Amino acid sequence: MRNAVWLFVAAFSTSAVGFDGQPLYYEIDWGPVTLADVRVELLDSEGVSSVTADIESRGAGAWFSNFRSTLEILYTRDGTKLLNADSVWGDTLSNITVVWPASGSLPTVDLYRSEPRDYELTAVSEESTKNTVDPFTPVFEIGRMLENTEKCVGFYRIFDGVRRYDLNIRDGGLHMLETNVPNNFGGSTRRCDITVTRIGGFSTKKSWFRMSESDIDRTLYLGKIRGFWLPVKFEISAPLGKAVARLIDKNQNHKHQSK
Repeated sequence: MRNAVWLFVAAFSTSAVGFDGQPLYYEIDWGPVTLADVRVELLDSEGVSSVTADIESRGAGAWFSNFRSTLEILYTRDGTKLLNADSVWGDTLSNITVVWPASGSLPTVDLYRSEPRDYELTAVSEESTKNTVDPFTPVFEIGRMLENTEKCVGFYRIFDGVRRYDLNIRDGGLHMLETNVPNNFGGSTRRCDITVTRIGGFSTKKSWFRMSESDIDRTLYLGKIRGFWLPVKFEISAPLGKAVARLIDKNQNHKHQSK
């Protein structure tokens, strides 16, 4: 279940961006049940960009595996990139720091876990981490691209310190998103179809979120909010079901509940 949530975070990293630092709230559901809440802040100001993302299990997600994670990424003026993440999965604590030097040399990784993994990961070679970017670099690049070309396209070599994968983003055209829920986004969106190629760092254990990538469809919808292209809905479809993440308006939700 926790890997399902991180797949959503990776998917949001292939979307567009609100540069104003205002929080974005998402709810992740699997069918009729809720898995987690996500809070994201994206800022680009005076040559310094940053990302913070807070993820917490809720509902069925907490019942399966209680977890809480915080991700921070900083892009400095000299070109250095820093990723830091703290996570709690049940009784396990972990912290990872990844630094991409401005010189362009290989990223360095400092990883701590309070307990060893009870599963094996596929290998990540040092060579495969060359010319990689953090999971949120596409956020800023695709956001600017949509403003200029109105196309959602891109290819990225992603490394988060553990997982190494390639993202291929294809434009799916305009799509009208309809909703009957007051706090969900409705209106014109840009559809992006996402393909993931796993290079290394993924569990070798069997589960429906670790099946062949050819069995998984990922579709992202971007809407314009506050003048920026933002992810408003993301779907992961697999043979055993569909998980959906939706941008929610907490103010609208509060008004709805107070009636």
